[in-house]
Amino acid sequence: MIKQLFTFSIIAFAVCTQGTAKPNILLILADDLGYNDLSVQGSKQIKTPNIDRIFNEGIRFTNGYVTNSVCAPSRAGLLTGKLGSHFGFEGNLDHKLADMPGSTVGLPLDQKTIADHLGSVGYKNYCIGKWHLGNNQKLFHPLKRGFHEFYGLISGSRPYWAMLEMDPHKTLMHNHTYINETAIDDFYITDNLTGVAADYIKQSAKKKETFFMYLSYTSPHGPMHAKESDLAKVQHVPLQEKKKMPTMRRIYCAMVQNLDDNVGVVLATLDELGIKDDTIIVFLSDNGGPTYKNGSNNWPLQGKKGTVWEGGLRIPFGISWPNQIAKGQIVDTPVISADLLPTFVAVSGTDEAHTITTDGVNLMPLLSGNSSKLPERTFFWRRGGKTQQALRYGKYKYVRDGRKGTEYLFNLEEDITERKDLSHSLPELVSEKRKKYNAWQTELPEVGIGIGAKASKK
Repeated sequence: MIKQLFTFSIIAFAVCTQGTAKPNILLILADDLGYNDLSVQGSKQIKTPNIDRIFNEGIRFTNGYVTNSVCAPSRAGLLTGKLGSHFGFEGNLDHKLADMPGSTVGLPLDQKTIADHLGSVGYKNYCIGKWHLGNNQKLFHPLKRGFHEFYGLISGSRPYWAMLEMDPHKTLMHNHTYINETAIDDFYITDNLTGVAADYIKQSAKKKETFFMYLSYTSPHGPMHAKESDLAKVQHVPLQEKKKMPTMRRIYCAMVQNLDDNVGVVLATLDELGIKDDTIIVFLSDNGGPTYKNGSNNWPLQGKKGTVWEGGLRIPFGISWPNQIAKGQIVDTPVISADLLPTFVAVSGTDEAHTITTDGVNLMPLLSGNSSKLPERTFFWRRGGKTQQALRYGKYKYVRDGRKGTEYLFNLEEDITERKDLSHSLPELVSEKRKKYNAWQTELPEVGIGIGAKASKK
């Protein structure tokens, strides 16, 4: 198990706050976005100037990873700074179990979130959009996990249009009160979440509050619902030959176009309030695109959402902070979503000594230019009840099919596509990676593998 311990004392807090004020933190998460589906990532079909702006005004990581290749465990890793494997959270929630009265399936209650940590130093914490970390609201509601305001859905997906009937897991709610979506003119969920986010930012600015906002969009996750006005912007994307209707790819492109427009609204709000320079902005996807379901494009990566190939785990990942991060940087150093928690804690000015256990590292030395690279470290992944396993150390990635025992080895610096298997030509290196992976697995719990995590009621 990789452990990084960060201890912050009262003295460290004083130095931090005297040097620079605590930054606002805006964490924007797309859902099922393809690796190649931003223009800054190389897309020729979708123009995303607003999202590109985040990457171009700071750092674009070419080797940015998430902790898991499906929604719920990826979000668990993002918010806790730990691989879900350490607490039995390796797959999406079993909905039959999650929906049961008194269900304990969700993000374990003993795992602290980014919001828990930042709230302890005076941040106003907002969770907007998709939650997907437990349906039992008595245990897992965002307001019980460090957030002060919640506007979104408890479950993992829903229609983009207004819901005519209330669904306790899909209908939008403000804190614990459900929203009458039919009363909102021209309701489209991505637009609606953005409007709420902009209002919250304005409220915090007026009150001079330092905020952390987790803006977790459902786009471009299915169902494939696009507005006509957005479809009109992507007419260049080919139609199906036989059916005179938009292809799934065209609908997908329209949804991403809409997402970019909405990110632009949020950025414009920061600009108008004069607080963008004092705000860390992060943009990433929760996993790779499920190309077969939503028409996403992970080129040049092999694989898709749900796999431990690069197409499932490597995602668009950008960070900007004008006051601290030089713009226009492209960094090849591997990073992972678990790094965000220790990074946010490091810049937040913690006002009491405590220790944080995380699988991530503080990225600020790299972001600020004080270091050209991070210490070499190992990344581990496991999916589907041990059926998919992977490890990356340096330029090499080891992949194992847990059902067949088939092993692969790739040099990602020379072969990002994972097409040239080196396992037969480098057997000693394969043996070394196998031993390292097996040693890591011996430290993991068996509870909840493949179905989510069972939390105690402590």
